[in-house]
Order: sequence, then C-alpha cells, then structure tokens
Amino acid sequence: MEEREFQKLVKAIGPSDAEVVLRFFGDSCSLCQITEAAEQVELDWPEWAKAAVVLQHWLEAHQRTADAQRKIGYLSCAAEGFKNVPLSMRPDLPTAVSRMLNQFGFAE
Repeated sequence: MEEREFQKLVKAIGPSDAEVVLRFFGDSCSLCQITEAAEQVELDWPEWAKAAVVLQHWLEAHQRTADAQRKIGYLSCAAEGFKNVPLSMRPDLPTAVSRMLNQFGFAE
C-alpha cells in the first residue's frame, strides 16, 4: 500500500486498525481493494475496513488464518445476511461480523 493510501486509511480508522487491515490483506493491500470490496456490498469503505479489523482480530485470537479472498467473502456474506433487516434495526457491518463470528465461527 502506498504511503498516501495508508495515511488516508489511518485518518479514517486510526493507526492500529489500519495496521490490522494491512494484515487482513497481506502483501497485496491497496485502498482500491478496500473500496472495491465495500462497493460490492454497497457500504462505505471505512465501515468495511472496520469490519475487516473485527474479522482479523477474531482470526488472530483463535490462531486461524485465511487468504484475503475468503475473508472478503465472509464480510460480503455478513453484509448480505443483514440486508433484509429494516435499516433502523440493521447493525453496522462490524457488529454484524462480530455476531456472525460468535454464532457461527469461521469455517476452515
């Protein structure tokens, strides 16, 4: 990730969470990837990045790994799973991901 992209990420979600997002993607991280993934589920990229932080922390706490595509798929599934919930009752994506992880975990 280029330095200016990283600084934009830091400004949006904070320095420690920005580092977690880098671990989420591995060596191939770019702000373009983050925004594209967020657009696929019709969310703002900072919310999507915060959800990526939740998932990455969970994986690390459970000593698990997954490639970026599987993690992106999990976040997309979480976003789609709550689309039918009325907007006034719908959790933000980080909360939805946390709930899914607590209820279903992350399959190998």
